[in-house]
Amino acid sequence: MSFFRPEIEALEPYVPGRQPGRDVIKLNANENPYPPAPGVRAALAALDADDMRLYPSAVSERLRAEAASAFGVSSDWIIAGNGSDEVLAWIVRVFLDRGDEIAVVDPTYTLYEVLAAMQGARTRRHPLSDTYALPAAFFGAKAKVTFLPNPNAQTGTLFPEEAIRRLCAGSPGIVVIDEAYGDFAGVTMMPLVREHGNLIVTRTLSKAQSLAGMRVGFAVSTPAIIAGLCKVKDSYNVNVASQAAGAAALADGAYLRATVAKIVATRERFAAALARLGWRVVPSAANFVLVAPPRGTAREWLDALEAKGFLVRHFNTPRLDNMLRISIGTDEQMHALRACIDALRF
Repeated sequence: MSFFRPEIEALEPYVPGRQPGRDVIKLNANENPYPPAPGVRAALAALDADDMRLYPSAVSERLRAEAASAFGVSSDWIIAGNGSDEVLAWIVRVFLDRGDEIAVVDPTYTLYEVLAAMQGARTRRHPLSDTYALPAAFFGAKAKVTFLPNPNAQTGTLFPEEAIRRLCAGSPGIVVIDEAYGDFAGVTMMPLVREHGNLIVTRTLSKAQSLAGMRVGFAVSTPAIIAGLCKVKDSYNVNVASQAAGAAALADGAYLRATVAKIVATRERFAAALARLGWRVVPSAANFVLVAPPRGTAREWLDALEAKGFLVRHFNTPRLDNMLRISIGTDEQMHALRACIDALRF
């Protein structure tokens, strides 16, 4: 006899990128190769014994205030989470019942489907075109919740604002625009939350702000939706160190812009270099590139690169089985990877 709910018994959990030792060049989880803003270490060093002894702000007050300033909304339009994945889990818990349906594109971030399955909800996948454009059927989806990363989590594709507006206007349910990679694209859909009462925009500080280890994320939406999400939030869900680090990172917009500019420039140089070597490179607005090798299989390249000390990501799914997703590291790391790729023979 199983003690688990049927949905959990049958669940195939999300598999994150591997976290090996530090003796490899790690380009598999879209982490930032540069350190956080200088103020982050200072903020952490300033924490004292009382900060450790006492509970943190239950509503992440200062963190939300800095986010409000950075995002251009007031604090009551924001909720802070232990990473944006926690925020996504709240959305599923608040809006989905057993038998409900979510809509996603394919390929995309597979955690959406896992979270829905936990609630006993179904997932309807809408395949992107061969150029990774949104299909017409996606705009007519009658889902309770529609999830769309922008840029897309596995392809780096940036979808235009007019498509997001159309999606919000035509959806009978909640629309979630996941902007985990939004800083690298230089655009955001946050202003649209004032126009569309069914829109939630999520953000993380894991990528552009270099705080993957601190786990800080947000949802931005109407105060009514934020109040509903607060009902299922754990009492002290963001720890004191993460609140301090996140606030300091958000306060330094100049450092963010400089770091993003370096990563974007490196991405474009690396993409061009791979294209010259015969690789198919999908245009990306994120901090990674999705590529297909000119010879051999993606799995063969994955194993060969790991043997040389480079860890990249392979997705064993029909649309991506012969492609690799490569996070953008420093110029030195990407030069070394390009040289390794050029030297490998199959």
